[in-house]
Amino acid sequence: MKRFLCCAALVALIGAPALAGSTTGSGGGEIGFGFGQSDVGSDSTGVDTAQFLGVRGGYNLNKQFEVEGQFASSSENGEIAGTDVDTTMRMLMVNGVYNFYPTKKEIVPYVMAGIGRADAEVSASGSSVSDNSVAYQVGGGTRIFFGKTQRAAFRMDLSLLRDDTFNDSTTTKTLTAGLTFKLGNR
Repeated sequence: MKRFLCCAALVALIGAPALAGSTTGSGGGEIGFGFGQSDVGSDSTGVDTAQFLGVRGGYNLNKQFEVEGQFASSSENGEIAGTDVDTTMRMLMVNGVYNFYPTKKEIVPYVMAGIGRADAEVSASGSSVSDNSVAYQVGGGTRIFFGKTQRAAFRMDLSLLRDDTFNDSTTTKTLTAGLTFKLGNR
């Protein structure tokens, strides 16, 4: 099951930009990147917060609904029982995104939910341990489009990611801001 989820997320992440360039059917999509801060709050990794970097690619099934692939990584240094540790977490997700279209065309709020894989690695004193689990994500945010053609947008969102790495159920809160670009005919 984990291998299937990883393959599905990878196909969505790599294939979405190619599909989004199509101008047939509903078509269109987006690709973007974001930076943020994650509130990890886990005793098993030695850190409470971490810097976050992610990329996304999505395909519009219709005007409101989009399927997107997301790859993100966060890392930080911390301390467990007096020992310095380096913690890295990577996630590969497939998200369903529902876009709302209010009267102002340049502002597009959305909600999302997804499933994927979380990989965590903790390194200290020359040794490292890692674990992975199925991850679930929910969140919401908005895109604010700008420019003459309204094809670029500032994107910001808040998401909650739930995973069970190192026998510890963790809910990670992430606040992200970045840029996204429309592809194809939308």
